[in-house]
Amino acid sequence: MNQLPPVPAIGLTLAVPKERVEQAIDEMILRGRSLLQRKAESREMMDQLKRHNWDWVVQTSNSLKEYFSSESVSLYFASNVYIQPSLKLDEFERDLDEFPPIVMGRLDRLNGFRKMVAVIPEPPCGDYIDALVHPRIYHAAWKAFELGQHGQAIVLAVKEIEDAISLLVSGNINATGVELVRQAFDQENGPLASLESTAQENLGISDLLAGFFERYKGLPGNAPFSVAQTARVLSLASYLMSTLEAIHPRQAEGAEEQAPPEQPYEFEFLKE
Repeated sequence: MNQLPPVPAIGLTLAVPKERVEQAIDEMILRGRSLLQRKAESREMMDQLKRHNWDWVVQTSNSLKEYFSSESVSLYFASNVYIQPSLKLDEFERDLDEFPPIVMGRLDRLNGFRKMVAVIPEPPCGDYIDALVHPRIYHAAWKAFELGQHGQAIVLAVKEIEDAISLLVSGNINATGVELVRQAFDQENGPLASLESTAQENLGISDLLAGFFERYKGLPGNAPFSVAQTARVLSLASYLMSTLEAIHPRQAEGAEEQAPPEQPYEFEFLKE
């Protein structure tokens, strides 16, 4: 069977204690196996089996939403199972061939979840990991990090921070990197020099961002970084992104008040 790739355990957290999740998944697996123990001898029996299968998929999906911090687990479980289609002309005979591998495909996914539970963080550790990496940095850099392209992951994180600053200043500063930061946080005219903060606080944020760009902007994508080094850079980028989101840009005189920003999107695997 051509299954979808497994849901990664890294970046996934449990919403409830691990023992409850393990027990619930075991029960889901037993219920799915019971579908394979029933032999459909007629079209009516097959229709009944398919209804039971649908009920199992829906109830299992709802349970997975409750037990994991991300809906991606339940969506992955409920997604289509790719099988070798039957070439039989009769619909009932096709169902007899295709129904078991479809159920087994979802059982394989549940068994995968069951094995992963042992290494998936649970509260409060999961909450800590959830808060450690900003969703925008995760989405921008995770794929490269997962593929071992550590330099490229850092390049993407740097670009995400730079793009966030450009967006906050509405593209009104024609500069990049350190110069973009210094102009954006200029105490006199900088749109990001928050009036709610002291000059020292604004300077501190500016220095952090400028130092980040001084160190990492312009790196080649094949720069040699270890896993640990890259993880620390991405954590720093996440902190900087969260800091930027907390800033309320100055409004130009006479400018209309901007609508409140949309709710920031969440992790694919770390959705609260």
